[in-house]
Amino acid sequence: MAKILAVDDSKTIQKFVSFVLKMKKHDVVLANDGIEALENIRNYNFDLVITDLNMPRMNGIELIKEIRSGSVNSDIPIILLTTESEDIDKDMGFKAGANSYMVKPFDPPVLLAEVEKYVQK
Repeated sequence: MAKILAVDDSKTIQKFVSFVLKMKKHDVVLANDGIEALENIRNYNFDLVITDLNMPRMNGIELIKEIRSGSVNSDIPIILLTTESEDIDKDMGFKAGANSYMVKPFDPPVLLAEVEKYVQK
């Protein structure tokens, strides 16, 4: 079981991602945007972050850059989960420091397989 931070401004996506992760008994914390995510990261140790790209206040690229530039938890694995499928978006995500890039809508077993690459069983 891993502690996972799921960041998305869509409550529907939050609920779906949380449901899928909890099927494998992961502990899921939800955040609505990058600012809220950073507050959580400062207060808790996470095994993985799953973040959307397009969000208000602080988008996923900005969040990833903030995580990677920090002195605490800067090596957390990050999956960018977004509706954006263009190569330029993927390149931005990987250059910012994302470990993986997935496009919504996603297949739950594919997300779980991706999560398992980064968390201890």
